[in-house]
Amino acid sequence: MIEKGPITFKSAKERYPDLFAITEFVIRQLHEWIDRAGIPAPRNAIECVLHACTVRAYNLYRSINNLLETDHWEDGGILARSMFELVLNLEEIQREPGKEEKRARKYMRFNYLQQYLQTNAIQQYKQKTGRSSASDSARHGQLQKIARSLFSEFVDPKRKSEWQKSWCGKSVHSLAKDSKDAMRYHHYKIMYSFFSELSHSGPLPVMHNLILGETTEETKQLLEGQVDREREHTALVLSLSTIWLLEVLMRGKDMIPDFDLKWNLEVMKMLFQCYDVEPPPFP
Repeated sequence: MIEKGPITFKSAKERYPDLFAITEFVIRQLHEWIDRAGIPAPRNAIECVLHACTVRAYNLYRSINNLLETDHWEDGGILARSMFELVLNLEEIQREPGKEEKRARKYMRFNYLQQYLQTNAIQQYKQKTGRSSASDSARHGQLQKIARSLFSEFVDPKRKSEWQKSWCGKSVHSLAKDSKDAMRYHHYKIMYSFFSELSHSGPLPVMHNLILGETTEETKQLLEGQVDREREHTALVLSLSTIWLLEVLMRGKDMIPDFDLKWNLEVMKMLFQCYDVEPPPFP
């Protein structure tokens, strides 16, 4: 006979105070620098991109933290992948000194293409469901012709009827391989061999938290045995997200007037301490 009864555990935030001391330290400081002090208005394309990426990284990090605190590290991992791609895109924009402005403009133009593609998909859906008028369909056809001319630089060179999947014509895999950071490809393999699975509804994310014992006591023992794994995954998402956030901030530091490099080093020291690793001799 299966015994039934509630099994309760403290939240991840309560179980791992050393980990969440890091996110609290980071978010509190960025709140002062970004929310309270403010970011200056951008004056050109590269500053627009850096401004937007800085805010995007800050918002992603807060969302990841909220998920981790409440034991949703799998969903936090999905957002961490977005942070990783943000770093890769910034690397590509700033790859060659003197070409940042040109690449930033291209990055922004691709944004307009993506907005068009979203509008196009919605209009096609309206037509398919019989909710589009004849005049709407006519305007849609004209817009499609204009888009092919306006965004011709993003037409897929191999499949002329399709658009490129990225603003630079490179996949995430290619960006990671081309990175000057020796660890970037290792990060990629973590992101796309494990975390990518979490963004789909395959067996791994669906079945991960299903733990069933024959009795309440057996189920509790199984849950307690998973604690170490839960900390490992939580620490992985938290540490990688923090590292990538710091990289975005370093690349966009000119958009944060009060930014202090010493603060970055303090955050890194806290990460090393969580893994019981002696930090390198920071200058």
